[in-house]
Amino acid sequence: MRLLVGAGVAGVLIAFLLLSVGQDLSVYADFRTARANPGKTYHVVAEWVEREQARYDAVADAFWFRAADSTGYVCWVRYPDPEPVGFATAHKVVLIGSMRDTVFEAEKILMKCPSKYKEEGGTGGV
Repeated sequence: MRLLVGAGVAGVLIAFLLLSVGQDLSVYADFRTARANPGKTYHVVAEWVEREQARYDAVADAFWFRAADSTGYVCWVRYPDPEPVGFATAHKVVLIGSMRDTVFEAEKILMKCPSKYKEEGGTGGV
């Protein structure tokens, strides 16, 4: 009887975990898709454009910049922190967040610096 109750409890916990994780997953999309589904979390691969328009609002503690997604669509991005370290040298970034009106509200910014992946003194061959 204990084994049956234990298996039932374990099954309920596993089902709860799967449902919880499934709701938190976000998908890769572009800004237009995010705009069509406000409030839903997306990963948007983007490139920082119009760099001279970027600014940090100290009162709101937010970094504002313009980004173009993989389709070329450009929109404002608001990140609730100062400009991340290494952001200026990143070739592409992944913005994790959701669209609110015409602004993408980025909760996280993931970046890769292309210089980290260049081979030292090599020709790029195997």
